[in-house]
Amino acid sequence: MIETKGGALDDIESFMGPVKANILHELSYSEKSMAELSQILQINKNAVKEHMENLEMKGYVKPFFRGKGAGRPSKYYELTEKGLSLLPKRYINLATMLIDEVESEFGKDKLNIVFGKIADKILMNAGWKVASDSETIPKEQKIQHLREFVSTLNELGYYARLEITDDTVRIIRHNCIFYELAKNNNRIICGSLGSQLIDKSINDEFKIKEKFSEGANKCVVEVSI
Repeated sequence: MIETKGGALDDIESFMGPVKANILHELSYSEKSMAELSQILQINKNAVKEHMENLEMKGYVKPFFRGKGAGRPSKYYELTEKGLSLLPKRYINLATMLIDEVESEFGKDKLNIVFGKIADKILMNAGWKVASDSETIPKEQKIQHLREFVSTLNELGYYARLEITDDTVRIIRHNCIFYELAKNNNRIICGSLGSQLIDKSINDEFKIKEKFSEGANKCVVEVSI
């Protein structure tokens, strides 16, 4: 059996268990029959069949038949596109290198312009309109505007909520869609892209009080009202 502890499949193992994680790992190299998987995983064919039926039902694998000479075709399994999506990817390393190269080649100001355009597209794709001047709208209208912003954040996957006191609104985000990238690029992702997303959305003074990338278990943004 392939050992996954401490390796790239730890997340898959915690999600679906060690046997299914190993099956996906084996199928990532090549298609295999249940007999081959039984031998590799050192479990009986009935146990393999049970795992394969579960993975097939969830759309991670699909069966096909492969003929061998004049004999009866054998049943094999391969990963589906959904199954492939579970395998570890190295996009974060590539994105980090791209960010470093852009900043090195064109400077921080140009990088911020790029991030501004990215922020515009993220908000536009989420259906958010550019913020109006918050100084010209009443307090209740500003709060409603922030509620709508939180709804947009949740559509993006931030798991956000709003806390309102007399003169301050706190936007508390329990997830960060850039978390892995921000861990190694706190200054750029949190300081530039994250700040631009907020600035373009609420058009008001704000403070980022807590950050995931600095070890907090949530991100907290305070806006004066």
